[in-house]
Amino acid sequence: MREDRLWSLLSTGVAIAAGVTARKCAVKAYERQMGKPPMDPDDPDVQWRDALVWGAATGLLAGVARVVGRRAGQEAVRRVQGTSRARRMLEKLEP
Repeated sequence: MREDRLWSLLSTGVAIAAGVTARKCAVKAYERQMGKPPMDPDDPDVQWRDALVWGAATGLLAGVARVVGRRAGQEAVRRVQGTSRARRMLEKLEP
């Protein structure tokens, strides 16, 4: 596996985890604030406005968390790449 692919996979994994965590945090914050779980946007009894606001809010939070997670992952990779331990690990992965 090439070094750039390995680091790309790592930063992508961090970004996905950050997005999932942000969505879960949004649900918990809603439950804590409102005292009930968030509405299901697919439920026909939920008004369009409420469904769109919830979708936009969770989408925005997850998107921001992914960007922050990806950037943090890339920064961590840059710091680690300069270490001799990282070079030894990469040498073991290469054929």
